[in-house]
Amino acid sequence: MNSTGAAAALFLWLVLPLSGCGWERLYADPATGPASADLRAIRVAPIAERIGQRLEMALRNALNPTGQPTPYRYTLATTLSYSLSNLGLQSQGTATLGRIDVTSTSHLVENRGGQTLLSFTLHEQNSFQLNPNQYSTVVGEDDAQVRTVAELAEEIVLRLNQFMQQRAAQAAVKKAETVP
Repeated sequence: MNSTGAAAALFLWLVLPLSGCGWERLYADPATGPASADLRAIRVAPIAERIGQRLEMALRNALNPTGQPTPYRYTLATTLSYSLSNLGLQSQGTATLGRIDVTSTSHLVENRGGQTLLSFTLHEQNSFQLNPNQYSTVVGEDDAQVRTVAELAEEIVLRLNQFMQQRAAQAAVKKAETVP
């Protein structure tokens, strides 16, 4: 058996047992996971400022990527705290590096009863170059905002997905306990 065939056989020998054990990737695509219907039922409340609008759009696209019409059962309210700081100070007192710090606080509220189901706070930061050319500095800051929003959106969706999966599992256990 050549080395390619041996490598393929070894790979299959290692991977095939995982297919039937209920193993699931931690960072699975939430649109195809068991909580996808619940994720689509989350309305993202408006978020203030331009960076908030970007986060709001990213969350809407991530929670319902197909745009399938779904009645809202939950509302996600998020507030952002945004700060900009200069790092890398030179001896002349000019900065060479800027840093964006964004802290988001999110609350998932059930629309029917108004009960807060989940609350969490996240922090993301990104840096960008401060150049003598003001335009390139503005473009760098904007790019850092885009990266920060993408990271926040991914983490928020991951936490919502985990919460919805745990909630579905708990409901299944309760249902199984009540059936004789």
